[in-house]
Amino acid sequence: MVDYKASYTDITNWDINKYIGTGGTRSKEIVMHPDTEKQYFFKASKIDKYDQIKYPTEFWSEIVSSKIGQALGFDMLDYNIAYNSNNRQQVGCISESMVEYAENKLTEGITYLRGCDPQYNPENKEDQKKYTFQFICDTLIEFNLEKYIIHIIEIIVFDSIIGNSDRHQENWGTITYFKIALEKIESELNFGKNNFLQKIIKKISKIATEAYMNMSDKQKVEKPEILKAQNVIAPSSFSPIYDSGCCLAREKEDNKIFEMLKNNQMIEAYIKNGSSEIRWCGRDKKINHFDLVSLVMVNFEPEVKKIISRVKEKYNNEIIKNIIENIDSELPDMLKAFKLSAQRKELMYKLITLRLEKLFILVK
Repeated sequence: MVDYKASYTDITNWDINKYIGTGGTRSKEIVMHPDTEKQYFFKASKIDKYDQIKYPTEFWSEIVSSKIGQALGFDMLDYNIAYNSNNRQQVGCISESMVEYAENKLTEGITYLRGCDPQYNPENKEDQKKYTFQFICDTLIEFNLEKYIIHIIEIIVFDSIIGNSDRHQENWGTITYFKIALEKIESELNFGKNNFLQKIIKKISKIATEAYMNMSDKQKVEKPEILKAQNVIAPSSFSPIYDSGCCLAREKEDNKIFEMLKNNQMIEAYIKNGSSEIRWCGRDKKINHFDLVSLVMVNFEPEVKKIISRVKEKYNNEIIKNIIENIDSELPDMLKAFKLSAQRKELMYKLITLRLEKLFILVK
Protein backbone atom coordinates (compact mmCIF):
# COMPACT_ATOMS: atom_id res chain seq x y z
CA MET A 1 0.00 0.00 0.00
CA VAL A 2 1.37 3.42 -0.97
CA ASP A 3 1.94 5.66 2.05
CA TYR A 4 0.45 9.14 1.64
CA LYS A 5 1.55 10.28 5.08
CA ALA A 6 2.03 14.01 5.63
CA SER A 7 5.57 14.98 6.62
CA TYR A 8 6.37 17.46 9.39
CA THR A 9 8.88 20.31 9.15
CA ASP A 10 9.96 22.90 11.70
CA ILE A 11 10.43 26.13 9.72
CA THR A 12 10.93 28.42 12.72
CA ASN A 13 14.46 29.34 11.65
CA TRP A 14 13.80 29.60 7.91
CA ASP A 15 13.88 32.97 6.19
CA ILE A 16 10.29 34.22 6.09
CA ASN A 17 8.59 36.97 4.10
CA LYS A 18 4.96 38.03 4.10
CA TYR A 19 3.22 37.13 0.87
CA ILE A 20 0.78 39.52 -0.80
CA GLY A 21 -1.28 37.67 -3.40
CA THR A 22 -4.34 38.31 -5.49
CA GLY A 23 -6.82 36.09 -3.76
CA GLY A 24 -7.88 34.52 -0.51
CA THR A 25 -7.79 35.51 3.13
CA ARG A 26 -5.53 32.76 4.39
CA SER A 27 -2.48 33.77 6.43
CA LYS A 28 0.32 33.12 3.93
CA GLU A 29 4.11 33.47 4.02
CA ILE A 30 6.96 32.71 1.64
CA VAL A 31 9.64 30.66 3.40
CA MET A 32 13.09 29.74 2.12
CA HIS A 33 14.72 26.37 2.80
CA PRO A 34 18.04 27.17 4.52
CA ASP A 35 20.02 24.51 2.62
CA THR A 36 18.46 24.28 -0.84
CA GLU A 37 17.18 27.90 -0.96
CA LYS A 38 13.99 26.61 -2.53
CA GLN A 39 10.88 28.68 -1.89
CA TYR A 40 7.85 27.27 -0.09
CA PHE A 41 4.48 28.68 0.91
CA PHE A 42 3.39 28.36 4.52
CA LYS A 43 -0.36 28.78 5.02
CA ALA A 44 -2.34 28.79 8.22
CA SER A 45 -6.12 29.04 8.49
CA LYS A 46 -8.48 31.78 7.34
CA ILE A 47 -8.52 35.11 9.17
CA ASP A 48 -11.82 37.01 9.21
CA LYS A 49 -12.37 40.77 8.95
CA TYR A 50 -12.16 41.03 12.75
CA ASP A 51 -8.67 39.47 12.68
CA GLN A 52 -9.96 36.25 14.22
CA ILE A 53 -9.00 32.74 13.13
CA LYS A 54 -12.18 31.68 11.37
CA TYR A 55 -11.61 28.00 10.54
CA PRO A 56 -8.80 26.58 12.73
CA THR A 57 -8.71 23.19 10.92
CA GLU A 58 -8.73 24.58 7.37
CA PHE A 59 -5.05 23.82 6.76
CA TRP A 60 -5.74 20.18 7.62
CA SER A 61 -8.40 20.06 4.92
CA GLU A 62 -5.77 21.35 2.49
CA ILE A 63 -3.35 18.59 3.44
CA VAL A 64 -5.97 15.82 3.46
CA SER A 65 -7.40 16.82 0.08
CA SER A 66 -3.88 16.96 -1.38
CA LYS A 67 -3.07 13.41 -0.28
CA ILE A 68 -6.46 12.00 -1.29
CA GLY A 69 -6.16 13.66 -4.69
CA GLN A 70 -2.77 12.01 -5.20
CA ALA A 71 -4.19 8.63 -4.22
CA LEU A 72 -6.98 9.04 -6.81
CA GLY A 73 -4.62 9.96 -9.63
CA PHE A 74 -5.01 13.75 -9.79
CA ASP A 75 -2.06 16.05 -10.45
CA MET A 76 -1.82 17.73 -7.04
CA LEU A 77 0.43 20.27 -5.44
CA ASP A 78 1.75 18.40 -2.40
CA TYR A 79 0.89 19.90 0.99
CA ASN A 80 2.47 18.85 4.27
CA ILE A 81 2.65 19.98 7.91
CA ALA A 82 4.85 22.85 9.02
CA TYR A 83 5.53 24.47 12.40
CA ASN A 84 6.68 28.02 13.05
CA SER A 85 6.87 28.94 16.72
CA ASN A 86 6.91 32.63 15.79
CA ASN A 87 3.68 32.48 13.81
CA ARG A 88 0.40 33.36 15.49
CA GLN A 89 -1.11 30.01 14.48
CA GLN A 90 2.15 28.04 14.79
CA VAL A 91 0.98 25.01 12.77
CA GLY A 92 -0.11 25.15 9.14
CA CYS A 93 0.49 23.56 5.76
CA ILE A 94 3.51 23.98 3.52
CA SER A 95 3.96 23.45 -0.21
CA GLU A 96 6.92 23.92 -2.51
CA SER A 97 6.58 26.85 -4.89
CA MET A 98 5.37 25.79 -8.34
CA VAL A 99 7.64 28.36 -9.99
CA GLU A 100 11.23 29.51 -9.67
CA TYR A 101 12.40 33.06 -10.24
CA ALA A 102 13.82 33.70 -13.73
CA GLU A 103 12.84 30.20 -14.90
CA ASN A 104 9.06 29.97 -15.09
CA LYS A 105 5.94 31.88 -14.12
CA LEU A 106 2.41 31.10 -12.97
CA THR A 107 -0.41 32.88 -14.79
CA GLU A 108 -3.62 32.64 -12.78
CA GLY A 109 -7.01 32.10 -14.34
CA ILE A 110 -8.14 35.63 -13.53
CA THR A 111 -5.48 37.03 -15.89
CA TYR A 112 -6.84 35.05 -18.83
CA LEU A 113 -10.47 35.80 -17.97
CA ARG A 114 -9.85 39.53 -17.77
CA GLY A 115 -7.74 39.35 -20.90
CA CYS A 116 -10.76 37.86 -22.68
CA ASP A 117 -13.23 40.31 -21.09
CA PRO A 118 -11.47 43.45 -19.77
CA GLN A 119 -14.70 44.55 -18.03
CA TYR A 120 -14.92 41.35 -15.99
CA ASN A 121 -14.57 42.04 -12.27
CA PRO A 122 -15.06 39.09 -9.88
CA GLU A 123 -15.55 41.55 -7.01
CA ASN A 124 -18.74 42.75 -8.70
CA LYS A 125 -21.77 40.73 -7.59
CA GLU A 126 -23.29 40.60 -11.07
CA ASP A 127 -19.99 39.62 -12.66
CA GLN A 128 -19.70 36.69 -10.24
CA LYS A 129 -22.48 35.05 -12.25
CA LYS A 130 -20.22 35.18 -15.32
CA TYR A 131 -17.69 32.82 -13.75
CA THR A 132 -18.99 29.77 -15.59
CA PHE A 133 -17.51 26.65 -17.12
CA GLN A 134 -18.41 28.05 -20.55
CA PHE A 135 -16.63 31.37 -19.86
CA ILE A 136 -13.51 29.50 -18.79
CA CYS A 137 -13.61 27.29 -21.90
CA ASP A 138 -14.22 30.24 -24.24
CA THR A 139 -11.30 32.08 -22.63
CA LEU A 140 -8.91 29.16 -23.02
CA ILE A 141 -9.94 28.82 -26.66
CA GLU A 142 -9.41 32.56 -27.19
CA PHE A 143 -5.81 32.21 -26.02
CA ASN A 144 -5.20 28.99 -27.99
CA LEU A 145 -5.15 26.99 -24.76
CA GLU A 146 -8.11 24.69 -25.48
CA LYS A 147 -5.88 21.71 -24.65
CA TYR A 148 -6.25 22.77 -20.99
CA ILE A 149 -10.05 22.41 -20.90
CA ILE A 150 -9.55 18.81 -19.82
CA HIS A 151 -7.67 20.08 -16.76
CA ILE A 152 -10.61 22.30 -15.81
CA ILE A 153 -12.81 19.20 -16.05
CA GLU A 154 -10.33 17.33 -13.82
CA ILE A 155 -10.63 20.13 -11.26
CA ILE A 156 -14.44 20.05 -11.38
CA VAL A 157 -14.47 16.28 -10.79
CA PHE A 158 -11.91 16.57 -7.98
CA ASP A 159 -13.88 19.36 -6.28
CA SER A 160 -16.99 17.17 -6.37
CA ILE A 161 -15.07 14.54 -4.38
CA ILE A 162 -13.87 16.85 -1.61
CA GLY A 163 -16.74 19.35 -1.75
CA ASN A 164 -14.49 22.33 -2.45
CA SER A 165 -16.59 25.50 -2.47
CA ASP A 166 -13.93 28.05 -3.42
CA ARG A 167 -12.36 27.23 -6.80
CA HIS A 168 -12.14 30.90 -7.67
CA GLN A 169 -10.23 32.55 -10.52
CA GLU A 170 -6.91 32.59 -8.68
CA ASN A 171 -7.07 28.89 -7.78
CA TRP A 172 -6.00 27.52 -11.17
CA GLY A 173 -3.59 28.62 -13.83
CA THR A 174 -0.79 27.78 -16.25
CA ILE A 175 2.97 27.66 -15.82
CA THR A 176 5.11 29.14 -18.60
CA TYR A 177 8.70 27.92 -18.96
CA PHE A 178 10.76 30.90 -20.09
CA LYS A 179 14.13 29.33 -19.29
CA ILE A 180 13.37 26.43 -21.64
CA ALA A 181 12.47 28.93 -24.35
CA LEU A 182 15.80 30.71 -23.96
CA GLU A 183 17.72 27.44 -24.00
CA LYS A 184 15.90 26.43 -27.19
CA ILE A 185 16.75 29.74 -28.86
CA GLU A 186 20.40 29.32 -27.92
CA SER A 187 20.53 25.73 -29.17
CA GLU A 188 19.01 26.70 -32.51
CA LEU A 189 21.42 29.56 -33.08
CA ASN A 190 24.22 28.00 -35.05
CA PHE A 191 26.34 30.79 -36.42
CA GLY A 192 29.57 29.49 -34.96
CA LYS A 193 30.88 29.38 -31.42
CA ASN A 194 32.28 32.91 -31.27
CA ASN A 195 30.02 34.52 -33.82
CA PHE A 196 29.26 38.14 -32.91
CA LEU A 197 25.74 37.98 -34.42
CA GLN A 198 24.92 34.95 -32.35
CA LYS A 199 25.92 36.77 -29.16
CA ILE A 200 23.80 39.80 -30.07
CA ILE A 201 20.70 37.67 -30.80
CA LYS A 202 21.15 35.75 -27.55
CA LYS A 203 21.40 38.99 -25.62
CA ILE A 204 18.30 40.45 -27.28
CA SER A 205 16.35 37.21 -26.65
CA LYS A 206 17.35 37.18 -23.00
CA ILE A 207 16.42 40.84 -22.47
CA ALA A 208 13.07 40.41 -24.23
CA THR A 209 12.19 37.25 -22.32
CA GLU A 210 13.13 38.71 -18.94
CA ALA A 211 11.16 41.87 -19.74
CA TYR A 212 8.10 39.75 -20.47
CA MET A 213 8.54 37.71 -17.29
CA ASN A 214 8.65 40.89 -15.23
CA MET A 215 5.59 42.35 -16.93
CA SER A 216 2.65 42.59 -14.56
CA ASP A 217 -0.55 40.62 -15.15
CA LYS A 218 -2.35 43.98 -15.36
CA GLN A 219 -0.19 44.99 -18.33
CA LYS A 220 -0.97 41.70 -20.06
CA VAL A 221 -4.69 42.10 -19.45
CA GLU A 222 -4.63 45.61 -20.88
CA LYS A 223 -3.01 44.23 -24.03
CA PRO A 224 -4.44 40.72 -24.67
CA GLU A 225 -2.17 40.28 -27.69
CA ILE A 226 0.78 40.29 -25.27
CA LEU A 227 -0.88 37.58 -23.21
CA LYS A 228 -1.47 35.55 -26.38
CA ALA A 229 2.20 35.91 -27.28
CA GLN A 230 3.07 34.07 -24.05
CA ASN A 231 2.23 30.74 -25.67
CA VAL A 232 4.39 31.57 -28.69
CA ILE A 233 7.35 32.74 -26.63
CA ALA A 234 7.60 29.69 -24.40
CA PRO A 235 6.11 26.25 -23.68
CA SER A 236 3.62 25.89 -20.85
CA SER A 237 1.75 23.36 -18.74
CA PHE A 238 -1.38 23.47 -16.64
CA SER A 239 -0.63 23.93 -12.96
CA PRO A 240 -1.11 21.12 -10.44
CA ILE A 241 -4.33 21.44 -8.45
CA TYR A 242 -3.70 23.81 -5.55
CA ASP A 243 -5.54 25.79 -2.85
CA SER A 244 -8.28 23.25 -2.13
CA GLY A 245 -8.73 23.83 1.61
CA CYS A 246 -12.37 25.03 1.54
CA CYS A 247 -13.73 21.52 1.88
CA LEU A 248 -14.44 18.55 4.16
CA ALA A 249 -16.62 20.53 6.59
CA ARG A 250 -13.71 22.70 7.67
CA GLU A 251 -16.23 25.42 8.60
CA LYS A 252 -18.16 23.20 11.05
CA GLU A 253 -17.51 23.60 14.76
CA ASP A 254 -17.03 20.54 16.96
CA ASN A 255 -20.59 20.51 18.34
CA LYS A 256 -21.99 20.47 14.78
CA ILE A 257 -19.61 17.64 13.86
CA PHE A 258 -21.08 15.54 16.69
CA GLU A 259 -24.61 16.26 15.48
CA MET A 260 -23.81 15.31 11.90
CA LEU A 261 -22.20 12.02 12.89
CA LYS A 262 -25.38 11.05 14.72
CA ASN A 263 -27.65 11.99 11.82
CA ASN A 264 -27.02 10.64 8.31
CA GLN A 265 -29.73 12.92 6.94
CA MET A 266 -27.72 15.95 8.05
CA ILE A 267 -24.69 14.62 6.17
CA GLU A 268 -26.77 13.99 3.05
CA ALA A 269 -28.24 17.48 3.26
CA TYR A 270 -24.78 18.98 3.72
CA ILE A 271 -23.54 17.25 0.58
CA LYS A 272 -26.65 18.19 -1.38
CA ASN A 273 -26.42 21.85 -0.38
CA GLY A 274 -22.74 22.11 -1.20
CA SER A 275 -22.08 24.14 -4.35
CA SER A 276 -19.31 24.77 -6.84
CA GLU A 277 -17.71 28.18 -7.24
CA ILE A 278 -17.53 27.49 -10.97
CA ARG A 279 -21.03 28.10 -12.32
CA TRP A 280 -23.03 27.02 -15.36
CA CYS A 281 -24.12 29.50 -18.03
CA GLY A 282 -27.83 30.36 -17.74
CA ARG A 283 -28.05 29.54 -14.03
CA ASP A 284 -28.19 32.60 -11.76
CA LYS A 285 -27.28 30.62 -8.68
CA LYS A 286 -24.40 28.30 -7.91
CA ILE A 287 -25.16 24.62 -8.44
CA ASN A 288 -24.33 21.38 -6.70
CA HIS A 289 -20.98 19.80 -7.60
CA PHE A 290 -22.57 16.66 -9.04
CA ASP A 291 -25.06 18.66 -11.09
CA LEU A 292 -22.11 20.54 -12.58
CA VAL A 293 -20.31 17.29 -13.42
CA SER A 294 -23.48 15.98 -15.09
CA LEU A 295 -23.88 19.15 -17.16
CA VAL A 296 -20.23 19.11 -18.25
CA MET A 297 -20.69 15.48 -19.27
CA VAL A 298 -23.32 16.46 -21.87
CA ASN A 299 -20.61 17.86 -24.15
CA PHE A 300 -17.58 16.09 -22.69
CA GLU A 301 -18.92 12.64 -21.89
CA PRO A 302 -15.83 10.59 -22.92
CA GLU A 303 -13.52 12.91 -20.99
CA VAL A 304 -15.60 12.91 -17.81
CA LYS A 305 -16.14 9.15 -17.92
CA LYS A 306 -12.43 8.54 -18.39
CA ILE A 307 -11.57 10.65 -15.33
CA ILE A 308 -14.22 9.05 -13.13
CA SER A 309 -13.25 5.56 -14.32
CA ARG A 310 -9.65 6.27 -13.33
CA VAL A 311 -10.78 7.48 -9.92
CA LYS A 312 -12.92 4.38 -9.46
CA GLU A 313 -10.03 2.11 -10.43
CA LYS A 314 -7.67 3.77 -7.95
CA TYR A 315 -10.21 4.13 -5.17
CA ASN A 316 -9.55 2.01 -2.09
CA ASN A 317 -11.53 2.93 1.01
CA GLU A 318 -8.78 1.55 3.26
CA ILE A 319 -6.26 3.91 1.69
CA ILE A 320 -8.65 6.85 2.16
CA LYS A 321 -9.24 5.88 5.77
CA ASN A 322 -5.50 5.45 6.38
CA ILE A 323 -4.73 8.88 4.91
CA ILE A 324 -7.27 10.63 7.13
CA GLU A 325 -6.57 8.69 10.33
CA ASN A 326 -2.80 9.22 10.08
CA ILE A 327 -2.69 12.70 8.54
CA ASP A 328 -1.41 14.23 11.80
CA SER A 329 0.67 11.29 13.03
CA GLU A 330 3.98 13.09 12.43
CA LEU A 331 3.09 15.96 14.75
CA PRO A 332 5.33 15.86 17.87
CA ASP A 333 3.70 15.41 21.27
CA MET A 334 4.24 19.06 22.19
CA LEU A 335 1.82 20.00 19.38
CA LYS A 336 -0.87 17.39 20.02
CA ALA A 337 -3.40 20.17 20.70
CA PHE A 338 -3.31 20.90 16.95
CA LYS A 339 -4.29 17.35 15.96
CA LEU A 340 -7.65 16.63 14.38
CA SER A 341 -10.26 15.09 16.63
CA ALA A 342 -11.33 11.50 15.98
CA GLN A 343 -14.84 12.78 15.24
CA ARG A 344 -13.68 15.27 12.61
CA LYS A 345 -11.62 12.55 10.94
CA GLU A 346 -14.63 10.26 10.95
CA LEU A 347 -16.77 12.92 9.28
CA MET A 348 -14.08 13.58 6.66
CA TYR A 349 -14.03 9.90 5.81
CA LYS A 350 -17.82 9.71 5.56
CA LEU A 351 -17.99 12.77 3.34
CA ILE A 352 -15.33 11.48 0.95
CA THR A 353 -16.79 7.99 0.63
CA LEU A 354 -20.36 9.25 0.19
CA ARG A 355 -19.27 11.78 -2.41
CA LEU A 356 -17.35 9.12 -4.32
CA GLU A 357 -20.43 6.88 -4.34
CA LYS A 358 -22.51 9.72 -5.81
CA LEU A 359 -19.84 10.42 -8.41
CA PHE A 360 -19.65 6.79 -9.50
CA ILE A 361 -23.42 6.67 -10.00
CA LEU A 362 -23.07 9.32 -12.74
CA VAL A 363 -21.24 6.91 -15.05
CA LYS A 364 -23.20 3.72 -14.44
